[in-house]
Amino acid sequence: MPLTIAHEEHGGRPVVVLDGDLDLATAPQLASVTLALVEAGAPDVIIDAEKLAFCDSSGLTVFVQIANSLQATSGRLAVAGPSPIVRRVLELSGLVESIVVVDSVPAALAALASD
Repeated sequence: MPLTIAHEEHGGRPVVVLDGDLDLATAPQLASVTLALVEAGAPDVIIDAEKLAFCDSSGLTVFVQIANSLQATSGRLAVAGPSPIVRRVLELSGLVESIVVVDSVPAALAALASD
């Protein structure tokens, strides 16, 4: 399944909405969009993963790249609304320790605002 990427703004923070599969073929698209946001000065990035059906190691690598880029500017990455399977991949990889993983975009906004 292809990946559709949309970009929105919520509370002054970019929200990248994903729909489809995040894998070897689609991960470069996400990297391009999100790293451009970081370079443009985004304080944090929220990935709306509610419609993300699949995430493999290539997707995890992009999440790490985004998180590392944001850390250089004291920003953070949040993944909002991941499906149970995507949440499990994030947990097994240990990424839940270094990024914000919450149930919704509003929860991500609240978590990022409290830091």
